[in-house]
Amino acid sequence: MPVGRPDDIPFDTVTLECEGIGARSHDKKRGGLLDNKRNRHRVVAPPPLQDMYLESPRKPHWPWFCMIAILGCSAYFVMEMQENGWEFQPFSCPRQCPNGRPCNEDGSPCEANTLLGPTMAVMDRLGAKNDEAIFHRNEWWRIVTCNWMHGGLIHLVLNMMAVLQLGVSLERSFGFWRVGVLYILSGLFGTMVSVIFLPGVISVGASASVFGLVGSCWSDVIQNYCARCTLQGSGFFSLLILTVINMCIGLTPLVDNFMHVGGFVAGMVVGLTLFSKKHVDVSGRRTYTCMQREIVFFSSILVLLLVLVSVAAALSKDVQEFFRSCTFCENINCVEIELFTTKPWWSCCIAKVPGECALTDNVTFVIAQCNMTNAPPFEMFCPRSDPECAYDAEDGGKSAIFARGCAHHAESATKTAPRH
Repeated sequence: MPVGRPDDIPFDTVTLECEGIGARSHDKKRGGLLDNKRNRHRVVAPPPLQDMYLESPRKPHWPWFCMIAILGCSAYFVMEMQENGWEFQPFSCPRQCPNGRPCNEDGSPCEANTLLGPTMAVMDRLGAKNDEAIFHRNEWWRIVTCNWMHGGLIHLVLNMMAVLQLGVSLERSFGFWRVGVLYILSGLFGTMVSVIFLPGVISVGASASVFGLVGSCWSDVIQNYCARCTLQGSGFFSLLILTVINMCIGLTPLVDNFMHVGGFVAGMVVGLTLFSKKHVDVSGRRTYTCMQREIVFFSSILVLLLVLVSVAAALSKDVQEFFRSCTFCENINCVEIELFTTKPWWSCCIAKVPGECALTDNVTFVIAQCNMTNAPPFEMFCPRSDPECAYDAEDGGKSAIFARGCAHHAESATKTAPRH
């Protein structure tokens, strides 16, 4: 458009600069910047407030990575069931043998799987998280494979529904590579946290990566809403409720909450680094805010720190022992709740001694037993005369005898139960 007298300037033209060699104007109709020496002293009102910081229009990405993740996890589960003879383990064992252990009707040992899946031995052979195998047999590939395995059909369906609900929308906004990198790194870091803080326990499942997606949703809120001083349209409260509920579920036994928390932290930090969006500012340009740039800088440092700590923990026994010396950290994985009752709803010792377990007593001994198919059964006798064997049937698993049984099992058994 030719530049004429000031009165010839269209009504919807906004002056961007009022000083210097020449004023620059933004023509909204044509989307261009115009040099206008005659208008260097003219000031036109900025765009309406509702037009400021609007997200730049972007063509949605097709969620290829989420589809690959769902197909990969499903294919791996089919391989698990093939290894298990195409049979689901029973939801519960039909009877109890005279020795107190669960068994089938014919008296053979029984291993139940409430998630409708294979035996623990099958999952261990196919690549479940097993710190003994990782550190002592150098089977580092388990850190990757365990994130694509699942303990049962129910476990698989729940995680894949979460990928569809969270991952697809994120990938449509941020693309294949960013979501893919976040998903994989969250799974790896969550596994390393579980290996360090929950040794002696087999874990499988994409839960670390799924919680990484939850963490990345928080990074989206922080980067693209809080950094612009608004929560409008962020879904903050629904995300808060979702996070609290899932974290509370993780405090129950038979759920590897260290994987959940590790994946969540990694997902949030990686998301803060990768998930910032450009927005249209008051001058009509697509740009990042200063706050967004600062968040990316510091989160990049945190990503590097997480990588260094993970590598150090993987290579150094001293670093592992340092983290395991944290007495409070076990409360991240399981908390015994006594709300409205006089004894806990569950025993957190189950989180350390998985399988079909029982604690019984007689006049002389307190006996802790665990039975697992294709693995040496765990059985420990503790004389009642030992002060550490103080046992109360109403104790709900908090007695010293059960704690000692947990420690003994973690050291001696290499086959333990799957975690979600």
